[in-house]
Amino acid sequence: MKRALLVVALVVGLSSLAEAGAVPAVACSMGALTTYLASGFSCTIGSLTFGNFSYSSAAFGGATAVPAGGITVTPMTGSEAGFQFEAPWSVSAAQGEDSAITYTVTATSGAITDLILSMGGFGITDGGNVALGETSVTPPLSLLVFDNLSGTQATDTITGLSLTSLTLVKDIALVGNGGVATLSVVYNEFSTSSTPEPASILLFGVGLVGLAGYLRRRRVSKS
Repeated sequence: MKRALLVVALVVGLSSLAEAGAVPAVACSMGALTTYLASGFSCTIGSLTFGNFSYSSAAFGGATAVPAGGITVTPMTGSEAGFQFEAPWSVSAAQGEDSAITYTVTATSGAITDLILSMGGFGITDGGNVALGETSVTPPLSLLVFDNLSGTQATDTITGLSLTSLTLVKDIALVGNGGVATLSVVYNEFSTSSTPEPASILLFGVGLVGLAGYLRRRRVSKS
């Protein structure tokens, strides 16, 4: 009976550790943002799970707001995982456009350590302004990239984090003023640690201690 209980403890510990590092079957794939907006949709890239997507857009001065179907989402893999959002954001003189993309990212193992926000394919003339901000309420985080008369910053990074989950809002704003403003690509990347969850380590340790005790008693009884 004792042997059976010890074996069960070891199996539970090993199973919990395996589950902590397991990746759900549905992987994020390239497609229109409308796919990601489906009710209950979630997907994974490496050890990160993404869900709760939402999108809103508005325009003024005769500009055309970019619809969700006009935004192509491409997963990014590697040491820094995340998304590339591609769309023809563009305004002319006296026009403006604003798009907001929101989603929750959760580390299924380890923790989120760094956030990277960047943009590509952007440009302005005659006072145009491109601004891309990313914020999180809990914890309070903020990144900003821009191209305007004051200068250009194409990448912003936050490092030294240790988060299991956060909800991000990306606000993409273009104003033409006396000229034009354009933006083609938004990049959002995350770095993660690969540390197993403490509870899983504890269960694994309990299993190993139980097995070691059983083997030690078995050797003593035989001697």
